[in-house]
Amino acid sequence: MTEETIKTAAADISEKATTMFHDMTAKAKAAFEKTGDISKEAVEFQKANLEAVVASGKAAAKGLQDVTQHNVELGKKSWEATTAHMKSLAGMQSPVDLMKAQTEFARGQFDAIVSDFSKSTEFYMKLAGEIAQPIQNRYAAATEQLKSRFAA
Repeated sequence: MTEETIKTAAADISEKATTMFHDMTAKAKAAFEKTGDISKEAVEFQKANLEAVVASGKAAAKGLQDVTQHNVELGKKSWEATTAHMKSLAGMQSPVDLMKAQTEFARGQFDAIVSDFSKSTEFYMKLAGEIAQPIQNRYAAATEQLKSRFAA
């Protein structure tokens, strides 16, 4: 081997090594950028999840506030009705009138309870939907995101 051949071979090896190093650097840079993009997407995804949980919690808190207010109003109405009924019973002269008034009062209270139970059932069903909606929306978005990633 001549000195020129050795220099040519060394230059060729050096050029190939340089090309290989540049390729590795470019691939590493692309991998780091992709990792950064994935990290950003993961943070955004978790942020959206947290926002959905917060929205769900706000709906639950508002619902609890409405339930509490309704129960206070219901208790007040019941107390007022019972107080008025007791006053009317105090003025009754005959046992027949007393039993008639008591029966009417009990029937009215039972009807009110059934009516309130029906309204409460509707309210709780609606509230459950409002609480679950933000999380269902996130689930749908996450599912769509996964589908688009696998399709790509």
